[in-house]
This record gives sequence, C-alpha cells and structure tokens, in this order.
Amino acid sequence: MATNAQPIGVIARLLDLSERRIQQLSREGVIPKAERGQYDLVAAVRGYVAYLRDLAVKAQAGAPDFGVERARLIKAKADIAEMEADGRRGELLPADAVEAAWTAVLARLRARLLVLPDRLAPLCHEETTIAGVRDQIRKAVREALDELAATPVIAADPDGAGEAGDGDPAVALDPASAAGALDQ
Repeated sequence: MATNAQPIGVIARLLDLSERRIQQLSREGVIPKAERGQYDLVAAVRGYVAYLRDLAVKAQAGAPDFGVERARLIKAKADIAEMEADGRRGELLPADAVEAAWTAVLARLRARLLVLPDRLAPLCHEETTIAGVRDQIRKAVREALDELAATPVIAADPDGAGEAGDGDPAVALDPASAAGALDQ
C-alpha cells in the first residue's frame, strides 16, 4: 500500500496546529508517524478527527469544566454565608427545629381531635336540634383551635438552634398570625 508521507509542516498547516502540537499528538498516539519528520497524511487526518470526536463526546457527557465547577463552588460558599447571616439575624431556623415544632403541633392537634367525639357525644345527645349539635361541635372545634393558636411553636435559643413546643411566646412564631381573618 502506498503511503502519502508528508513533512510535519504540511500536516501542521492542514490541521491548523503548530508543529510542536503535532509532535505531542504523535507521542500520545493520536497521529501515527510514518518515518522521521514525515507523517502519513490520511492517517494523520483520520487520527486527529477521531481525537476531536472523542473530545466532543466527553464534553457532551459532562466532563468537568474547571470554570463551571469553580463558579459552582463560589456560589455554594456565598449561599452558605448568606444562610449563616440569616440564621444570626433570626430569619432562618434549623430544619430539625422546624420539623420538631411541626411534629409537636400536629401531635397536639391529633390528641385534641381524638378527644372530641368522647367529649361531644354526651353534649350532642342532650341537644334536640341540628343547630344545637352544630353549635356544640363548632364551640369544641374553636376551643381546640384557640388552644393550638396560644401554643408557642418555635422559640429561639441563644445559640440560634430553636426549640420546639416551649419557650417565651414573645420570641415564638405566632400561629394565630397564620390563621388570618376569620381564623382561616
């Protein structure tokens, strides 16, 4: 088979690379070398095209880009600093404290709701009208909701960690403010 051996300068101009880069690619096995200072033209072009194709596949597969990764790191550090500042100002609560507070509120609500039938059965039995039964049920539900509204949900610690269920109501989140107009 006849080879089309060309000097490194021709290959470099054809591939729009420096002669030094051609030598590097040859050492990496991308461009096969025919003989000293000479390269097979077809093999060099095929090798370089395959090399570029592999680079494109790696780029599409999400090969890490230093600039992008550095920008992500800087953004993550800025987000952490912002969360710490919000926490110090009392604008941010730890997730475990919020979860514990909601668990306490929901447990209290569950307990109040489970007691309603036993408490309302005798009262409703004495009522002679549907309107009277409805009023008894409304009164009992309102009492349960008022009790929950008066319960402090999360109190801030000096550490900023937060506590669920107890603490100074002045620093607690006000559950009544969430109800809004008409206690809804």
